[in-house]
Formats: sequence, structure tokens, C-alpha cells
Amino acid sequence: NITVQGIYQLTIQLGLLFFGVQFLTDCSKGYGTDGDCQKLEPNGQGKDRSGNYRDTVIYNTFVWMQLFNEINCRRIFNELNMMKGVFNNPIFVGIWVFSACVQFASVQFGGKVFHTVPLDVYDWVSCIAVGAFSLVLGIFQRFVPICCVSSAAPPPEEDQSQFVTVAVPGGAGSRASGLTARLLDEGL
Repeated sequence: NITVQGIYQLTIQLGLLFFGVQFLTDCSKGYGTDGDCQKLEPNGQGKDRSGNYRDTVIYNTFVWMQLFNEINCRRIFNELNMMKGVFNNPIFVGIWVFSACVQFASVQFGGKVFHTVPLDVYDWVSCIAVGAFSLVLGIFQRFVPICCVSSAAPPPEEDQSQFVTVAVPGGAGSRASGLTARLLDEGL
């Protein structure tokens, strides 16, 4: 899972860095959008010279990919429905919404601190859509088999009395201990 998301995120970030000026345009007007669009300069700057438009898109896209990947990472046994129970955890939802709000504020209003420039609506939608694609990629990566590489050394002997068998989707059992077993039983 880490490998698939890492390759996707690295490809997107490097693509934006090296080819972003070829397809990104700055249609922003202050904090809104107008019809007067300008192609980016080769260094990535748009209308607002106080920051770099391309770098702001890269930063925004990166954070949205991380936010949506947090949802992917909630399910640890490759269950297809990564949204199951997401609203049952108010702490997770609160942190996710807070992070999204901070991201919006840091891009649109945090220019001096974060060296960002306000993005137009089209680039906001694009950044969020690229980030949300992590969810789609997360579904497909669940079908990729995880290969086990056997090591030359035998596994260490463990005290089997501390483990309990926990039912997981698909009817298989998994060994877990203590807090892990309780969390899995409660669906967290």
C-alpha cells in the first residue's frame, strides 16, 4: 500500500514540478476567479509575484493526497469499503476537517507565512480531485497480492498465551494481543 501510494504521489509531484508550467494557468483575481487567465512563466510564477503559483499547486496537491490517503489507511485488513465507520470516529473526522480548513487558509490567506499565492477555483478542484484519486487507487491496490519474502532465519519463539484469534472479514482469523484485539473487535 505504501509503495503504490508513494509511486502515485511522487509521479504527480514530479510531473507538476517539471511539466506544470505547460498546462497550469493563473485565473485568480485576489481571492476569487475571473476570466483573465495568464500562462505561468517558466519559473512557475503567475499574476501574483509574491509567491510561486506552480509551487502552491504542488503543495496543495500534496496535502490533499495525504488527507485522502488518511481515509485509505483506516482499514488495515484490505477491506474494500474504507469509508465503513469513518463517521463513528469523531476524533478522526474532526482532525480531518480541521486539517482541510487549515490547508484552505494556508493557501488562500497564508501567503507571507507559507509563501503561497491564492489559487483559482479550477486549480482548487483539480488539486482536490487528484488527491481524491488516492481513494480510487486505494481500492485497486487492495487487489494487489502482498508477497511474503521468507527470511533465512527462523521466526523467534513467542509466548502464544498472550494472543487471541480475532475474526476478520472473509472468515479468516488473525492473531492479535491486548489493545489490538479490543480495537479490532470494536471495529476501530
